[in-house]
Amino acid sequence: MNKQQRERLAPFVLGASLVALAIAAGGYIVYRGFGPVVSGGLAAGVLLAAGYVFLVPDRVRAALTGRQARYGSNALLLTVAFVGILAVLNDLGYQFPKRWDLTADKSHTLTQTTLDTLAQLPQKVTATAFYTHRIPHDTAQNLLDQYAFASHGKFTYRFVDPEAQPALAQKMGITRDGTIVLQMGDRTEKITIATEQELTAALVRLMHPQKQTVYFLTGHGERGIDQFDQSGYSTAKSEIANKNYAVKPLSLLKRQAVPDDARVVVIADPRKPLAPEEIQALKDFTAHGGGLLVLLEPPLQPTKNTPPLVQMLETDWHLQLPDDLIIDPLSNPATVVVSYKYGEHAITDPIKTLNTIFPTARSVSRPTPVPDGFIMTSLVESEPQAWGETDLKALAQQQVKHDDKDIKGPLSIAIAVENTKTHGRVVVIGDADFASNGYYPAYGNADFFLNAIDWLSNQKEIIHLNPRQPVQRMMVLPRRDILVLYFLLFIIVLPGLVLLAGIAVWARRRRRL
Repeated sequence: MNKQQRERLAPFVLGASLVALAIAAGGYIVYRGFGPVVSGGLAAGVLLAAGYVFLVPDRVRAALTGRQARYGSNALLLTVAFVGILAVLNDLGYQFPKRWDLTADKSHTLTQTTLDTLAQLPQKVTATAFYTHRIPHDTAQNLLDQYAFASHGKFTYRFVDPEAQPALAQKMGITRDGTIVLQMGDRTEKITIATEQELTAALVRLMHPQKQTVYFLTGHGERGIDQFDQSGYSTAKSEIANKNYAVKPLSLLKRQAVPDDARVVVIADPRKPLAPEEIQALKDFTAHGGGLLVLLEPPLQPTKNTPPLVQMLETDWHLQLPDDLIIDPLSNPATVVVSYKYGEHAITDPIKTLNTIFPTARSVSRPTPVPDGFIMTSLVESEPQAWGETDLKALAQQQVKHDDKDIKGPLSIAIAVENTKTHGRVVVIGDADFASNGYYPAYGNADFFLNAIDWLSNQKEIIHLNPRQPVQRMMVLPRRDILVLYFLLFIIVLPGLVLLAGIAVWARRRRRL
């Protein structure tokens, strides 16, 4: 190879050397160590640099001893010093990380309750978030990253596509996309809504592993927790169990008392009336702080005598349950109630952006004013155009029309009541189909049902985390004459002055020439 050919090849060899060294530097920044990429890049860069020296030794010698080398060495020293300062600052930032939340509502800062919970973790917690590509996970990732940063190594997380790893998803009992599994030792907790309130509550439950028991009343034609057809509650049972609850059937005709380990009793669409001793057992249960979830379907025909369960709810809990069926003319069919209107409550706060669907619903109302010693909250409401149809005979003949006898909307579909003296709690929902296998996965139905269980069992009260209210910002435009003044000042006057100043400077220089 002659000298001319070597000089032509030299720039390409030098460029390849710089690229290899850049790859090595990038690999070191990413992997924070000398891995195969870094070592290979360094080796290739050094060998190519040596090849460049071999190809054009005279040019290298002149560059190192000439006038440009003296000036270049100063620039090189300044560059090395600058890079060294950046490296030191980067290392200090890595060793002593610090974040600043500059938002007005501190939306990127964990509450002190969460920070205290993370500090008290007895073991390392691993969060596995099961998200497919169909559900965005940016919010969940940002939240989990905040927990990992604040935990000082006690909290780690990873994202898994359940479709790519179905064996792992099945092993962890994943039934819904967007589920996060928290694991501490041999204990696990699952959440389906990525909020600070839900995540910290799950951590607290991991730290206090006593299992809560949810009983489903049986013996009156209720929905079966082992029924796998469309009307059964087997899916709801599985989801409750996934949240670390024990789920059991309960026959009060046999026991005549709610078991001591019960936290919640669910009564899902009883077809036969409850016996007086069963009603008394439920009264005793709530009088000692128990939680009662009642799901009632609309009556098929007018009732001559008020069922004992409804009578108890009206007498002891001051609720009103008329014999009606909610008709929503905006829905198709009109007997299906689709709602996104929720009251301010721990049950509904996490599902504000989700619809809930009630295939057939009856209205549940509360008195005004609320009696002393009770806290009542309307959880879900229908549209104002809806009404409660009370002519059940006309319903059977499919001859429905709105008249003065009907109950005007908007109507409450679910109400939560707390007795402040006994701390007993009741949630009454005027529909049982919404939590059945056929409708449970739809929109916010599952979360609404599970949140009701959590609240009734006092799980929501383990911690006191209120959702942050974002700062509302509103742009107020100035008056039209002020806008015209701004336009003249910033679009015409100031640019015109700059232009005139430029012309004046140009004219002065022309005269000097």
